[in-house]
Amino acid sequence: MSRLLAEKIGNTPEPRRRGLAPFILYFGGILVLAESALRAIAWLQNEIGWALIDRGGAPAMAGLTAALANGLITLVGLVALFAFFEWKTLGFTNFAQRYREGLTYGATAAVIVTIVQAAVFLGLPKFAFEPLISADQSGQMLIAFAVCYMLVVGLLDYWLHRALHDIPVLWRFHAIHHQIEDLNAARSYSHWGQDILYLSIITVPLALIMESPEHYIAVLTTIYLVSNFYMHSDNPALSFPPALRHVLADNVYHHHHHSRAIEHWGRNYCSFFSFYDRIFGTQHMPQDEQMHPTGIDGYRPLSSWRDYLVRPFTKEG
Repeated sequence: MSRLLAEKIGNTPEPRRRGLAPFILYFGGILVLAESALRAIAWLQNEIGWALIDRGGAPAMAGLTAALANGLITLVGLVALFAFFEWKTLGFTNFAQRYREGLTYGATAAVIVTIVQAAVFLGLPKFAFEPLISADQSGQMLIAFAVCYMLVVGLLDYWLHRALHDIPVLWRFHAIHHQIEDLNAARSYSHWGQDILYLSIITVPLALIMESPEHYIAVLTTIYLVSNFYMHSDNPALSFPPALRHVLADNVYHHHHHSRAIEHWGRNYCSFFSFYDRIFGTQHMPQDEQMHPTGIDGYRPLSSWRDYLVRPFTKEG
């Protein structure tokens, strides 16, 4: 057992069972704070872009620079948000040890993926694809449109996640995520190659199928973005009421997916809707709020920034 895990177990209070209404108020507050922060960051991105253009910068380069700033500030801002709630409950003092690695690797992935995404979306208009679905035409069915969008993304994410585990060449990338010990909000990073895979298989196809959905489902996008940090938070006080966990995955549910315990292997692939695991027979429903030890037995943890960049392409990967 690692020192961090032993410290965490020793300092973690017994979580209280909360009713649904108090939980909605508490967790809703986190989402409101996150949404406010993301809107402020989006405003700052716009200001940075226009400031660079006013100084004579090329529009494409100004947009890329502003997008990179957005990605890095978003990473730090959301990690800081969950760090506050983790500190409030767990009372830890080793901030640098808990967050340095995650912020370093997470920032690296954010920079690489932002550059690739900018290049892809800059080139997409040249193909002149006509979207199959337009949010503008949904009318009174706008809520149904948003819900369907979430369900589709959840289903695609489930099967891509299973492929990352079942296909050896993809597992080389995903193992970088599963080797993480002592998960927390900052240690939610994946390998940049895996992030590009998600961009290629989920983000870009949906952008081609649906016309400008982000204008209508900005809040839903916030929920998905925040959930990545939330699910890896090691704060049991942020876990869902048991009844809600049958519909939505929470941090306790996802920690079982990362667990070293054999009975948890190949379980709880869902990153949002937990019922997909139930439908496809891969669910292990937690019976308590315990955060199990995480990592991969026999797999050497990352040792450096260079190791993070190239491990999947080496013999060891």
